[in-house]
Amino acid sequence: MSNDHDDFEPIDGEVNVQIPQSNTIDHLHPQTFNDFRIVEGNNNNNTGDTLSNVIVENWIFAPIAVTIQKMNVSKPIHVFNVAEKESKKQFLAEALIPFLFAGLGLILAGVMLESAEGSEFFQTLPDAVIMVPTLVGLKGNLEMTLSSRLSTLANLGFMESRKDKINVALSNMALIQCQAIAVSSLAVIPVLFIGEQISFSDSLCLLLSAVVTASLASLVLSLLMVAVVIAARRYKLNPDNISTPVAASLGDVSTLYILLSVGTLVCHMRDLHITLLIVILLFFYAIAIVGAVMAAEDRFTLEVLKNGWWPILCAMVITTFSGLVLKKSMQTYPPLAAFQPLINGLGGNLVAVQASRISTQLHRARKNREIEVKPLHHYINPIRAFFGKNEDASAAQILLGISIPSNIIFIFIIFLFGVGFHNTTPFTFSFVLVCAIQVTVLLYICQILVRAMWVMRIDPDNSAIPFLTALGDLIGSLLLILCFWSQWKYFGLPVSADQYTGHKFGH
Repeated sequence: MSNDHDDFEPIDGEVNVQIPQSNTIDHLHPQTFNDFRIVEGNNNNNTGDTLSNVIVENWIFAPIAVTIQKMNVSKPIHVFNVAEKESKKQFLAEALIPFLFAGLGLILAGVMLESAEGSEFFQTLPDAVIMVPTLVGLKGNLEMTLSSRLSTLANLGFMESRKDKINVALSNMALIQCQAIAVSSLAVIPVLFIGEQISFSDSLCLLLSAVVTASLASLVLSLLMVAVVIAARRYKLNPDNISTPVAASLGDVSTLYILLSVGTLVCHMRDLHITLLIVILLFFYAIAIVGAVMAAEDRFTLEVLKNGWWPILCAMVITTFSGLVLKKSMQTYPPLAAFQPLINGLGGNLVAVQASRISTQLHRARKNREIEVKPLHHYINPIRAFFGKNEDASAAQILLGISIPSNIIFIFIIFLFGVGFHNTTPFTFSFVLVCAIQVTVLLYICQILVRAMWVMRIDPDNSAIPFLTALGDLIGSLLLILCFWSQWKYFGLPVSADQYTGHKFGH
């Protein structure tokens, strides 16, 4: 076995099974997938690891590979070979361009967030800024997990026929609508407790703005994710490397734009008749119920609908802290808002690519009846994570290699818009350094967390990315504050609030 695949060992030899073509997901033929039947813990083969820790049906949150085995379905034979070794050049080429587009989208989001301080919506409801990281974080909690889930289904061959693609698209988009509306409703709760003197009409405006924003943004991004994964399959590209950066390129800026537009409109509608806001809110909750019913009809999305809420809710709690940090930091260092989406978005984007790749490796190993995860202490060594001869280290090196020069380019682009102070060499170095630290920490946590979830019988496709992107938001925000504080304290950079009285972005 090659060192590039040192995490996977065959259990009892290679399995070469000819499997007939299947045209649907929920009604596939049962007879041939039994060749990949479950191996119980009392298997007598001496593999060095206990199989009971690897292939077990009693999952807390079953991944796609387990769901497929429970369904006893067949797999199309004419699929892209996901076990094929991916070269470093291929990975770099597939990840670089979407990553650059993602950076440009995040820069636009930063421009919009900084200028939004003077918008009518934030002036009317200033505490709404606390919701921004949670609503923007839905991209990581929902759209990125959607892209990872679709990538796994595509790589396992369950998005081959036209009917399969339509079924997968409809069930997953329905699921995303249900989750987005439910989670965005909860995003208002911290504002109600922390905000100052919020009336009933203010609360209703915040709630409706959050729900409509999440629903519309998720609709646009989920359509985009489906299209990207289908296109990647058509051109024999790995969707794991492409779909998450594409989600990041439009996720933040579209969410912010929709929030500002919808929030302003809702505030105007409140002055006309508040009952209309309640009717619209009930309409979107009806959409969530319909979405839940549609998602329950598909075996893959049913598992997520039943067990996929707690990672999103835990991530929401983390992003709420990020929202409090953002509000305080914008008051202390106003130009920080222009850089916050960039550092948080790029870090979450890169680690989402890595998490999606590792998750696909685990699904692939299970399908091939290989040892999926070695003992977790094997992954604690940071040398393995960044310098070992394995897929994780190779991908981490490329992702870090993309991050550092790209951030140098992005920071100069931000200053072209004007942030109220001139760029300096110490500031550029400090910003790139904190970005590199954030990405390094996230990539290290990723290789442990994804496999730990798999060992604990939790699907990493739907659970790891929300945690990682939420951690990326919090770590990025704290490191960015440290960056601005150090530049103000030791280099005299004029970024404090008293130097920005009346300043507007771009002036």
